[in-house]
Amino acid sequence: MESAMAKRVVFALTALGWLASGQSPTTTPATFEVAAIKPSDPATNDGNCFMKGQPGGQTFTGRCIPLRLIMMYAYKITDSQIAAGPSWMDNELYDFEAKADRPITRAEVASLFQGLIADRFKLQFHKETRTLPSLVLTVDKAGSKMTVNETTYEWEIPVTNIPGKIPKIKGTRCPMSYLAWWVGQRLDRPVVDKTELGGFWDFTLEFVPDALGVARKGPNGDIPPMEGPSLTTALRDQLGLRLESVKGPVDVYVIDHVEKATAN
Repeated sequence: MESAMAKRVVFALTALGWLASGQSPTTTPATFEVAAIKPSDPATNDGNCFMKGQPGGQTFTGRCIPLRLIMMYAYKITDSQIAAGPSWMDNELYDFEAKADRPITRAEVASLFQGLIADRFKLQFHKETRTLPSLVLTVDKAGSKMTVNETTYEWEIPVTNIPGKIPKIKGTRCPMSYLAWWVGQRLDRPVVDKTELGGFWDFTLEFVPDALGVARKGPNGDIPPMEGPSLTTALRDQLGLRLESVKGPVDVYVIDHVEKATAN
């Protein structure tokens, strides 16, 4: 079942093309030469929450984003891998504008955001290994049904929504590391990529989220379940990928200290 945080993650990050895709960063670490962050103004919050990297890989923008979501992106983890921490990490929303001191690769972005939240939110944590439910992504015995993408443009958005009655997404130059992370956000479980599929892939995926696959109450009465494949079934039938549940050691990030960021 999707958690509220998982839904927010998908909403805010579907258009985000920032995850590492195998490129090696340059030898000189990049930094944010400008990083303005402030609490979101509820009066101007129209629900259009997002995190975006602009073409060129130097400017990044966020609107009404909670710290927990930024941390999930920066460390490529799921909500279930964050322990302790105050409730405002979920509920307090922030806007930010950040500009790197030079154009960067996607492989470098996560470390910049790790530095940003450590500096502005004074975030400190320690990691513990706990036995938790997780998922393993592999290639189904019938083989992959995706299309190899051999283009070189690095800032293509890996996953975008396709409007329609049933949720549908389009993958464009999507590395398996990104797809595994994206699936993990939908299901709020860590996903280990064991596909051994390097490079980049194109695909379309149509599925019914768990929350919509069951009958539920609506403002005008009961809403029947939406018909269509689950995410697990769609991955297998449409992409040739198998998702299996396991229980094993998972890194959990335990919050030791964090402070609210003030406007600058």
